[in-house]
Amino acid sequence: MSIEADIFRLSFGLLLGIILPRVPLLFFTRFLNLERNLPPHPDPIPVDEHLVLRLLLMRRVHIMCWIIALLPLILGVLVLKSSPEPFAFGLVAGVAWFAISRGVPLEIERGFGVLPLSLIQDVNNLREPDVECCNGGKLQWEVRSIRCQSCRKIVMNIPRPDLGRMRSEGRFIGSLRVLLMDGNSAFPPLEESILGQGVELLGKVTEEE
Repeated sequence: MSIEADIFRLSFGLLLGIILPRVPLLFFTRFLNLERNLPPHPDPIPVDEHLVLRLLLMRRVHIMCWIIALLPLILGVLVLKSSPEPFAFGLVAGVAWFAISRGVPLEIERGFGVLPLSLIQDVNNLREPDVECCNGGKLQWEVRSIRCQSCRKIVMNIPRPDLGRMRSEGRFIGSLRVLLMDGNSAFPPLEESILGQGVELLGKVTEEE
């Protein structure tokens, strides 16, 4: 068989190994109309019980991704035991890349996974009465951080991950973005970005004046 055919089968298996584990993340919440209690994307989400429930749901979706990842992994390993099939090798390599990208945390102290329980607990703690800002100002999770809607104070400097809403870019582009970012936010925390540094510098200049 030609080298071109082997490269095609390897690439096709690699693509399937990357996409299949992420099928729940791409389609589960978006195609089951579970957005009744959430504002449309990309509007900020109020920090309330609906947000916490969605975070718990998305955590279960990410766990489902691990379960589905076992199917192409087992299939690829079984095939490779009998013959060096490029398609099977691509499947195993794609699932291995999924496992590496999910298994290595961006911040060790926050926990493993896109939505660790520690993060959900921290967000849930913001619903306590003693966390209210500027006389009852509502907290909301914007793209780059959780802010007070009134005074714009940053309460938690964590970019908002994908929460399963139908994205404003449309199903195809939105699904491609989720696939590439693996459910993580495309933006760094506000204080680590150029925009955040500019806002901080502007605040210092204003105070001096």
